[in-house]
Amino acid sequence: MSEIFDLLRKKVEGILGSINAAGGLRGTIEALRRQMAESDRKRAMVRAQAEVGRLNEQVNEMVHAVGLQVVSMQEAGTLNVPQFQPLCERITELKAAINTHEAELERLIAEEKAAELARQQAKEAAAAAAASEKQAPASPAAAPVSAASGMCRHCGSALQPGAAFCAFCATPVNDPSVPPSPASRFCANCGAVLRPRACFCAKCGTTV
Repeated sequence: MSEIFDLLRKKVEGILGSINAAGGLRGTIEALRRQMAESDRKRAMVRAQAEVGRLNEQVNEMVHAVGLQVVSMQEAGTLNVPQFQPLCERITELKAAINTHEAELERLIAEEKAAELARQQAKEAAAAAAASEKQAPASPAAAPVSAASGMCRHCGSALQPGAAFCAFCATPVNDPSVPPSPASRFCANCGAVLRPRACFCAKCGTTV
């Protein structure tokens, strides 16, 4: 235990030395007792508060370091102070419990991260599928065969603007009951389009 008390004594001497040193806490307090400008007084008070905080941190670090050495000696079986034995044993139990809970916490955190990653991937996949559906071209609808196209529904001939009947087959232009014209035929000689009931090509005169 002598090394522990030596360490404690050195730490205390160091703290006292910093308090009594020039510009230390003692000097700052003494300066505050004297008359000084308001701005200087405020700065001195802030400096004194900071110094008190720093010294408290040093004391806490010192106590912590001494406690660690005592626990280490107990774990190594070299602690000869019976008064410390129960406390050190309790600390050892607490350390083991903390280690167990830390391992469990790390496992839970890893599981949560994996679940979050899976949820994010599923969300991205759904968004990609929705975007793909929006970008897919729609199937073109079949264009209705009517007078709006300028062609007769029955014979396929060109209609005169404003005509109520086809000039070639006399079919009513706006009669939806009229069946559409059959597929177009072409002249085998010149390739011109033939009227549905034509017997010869109007372009080259070839009999069809």
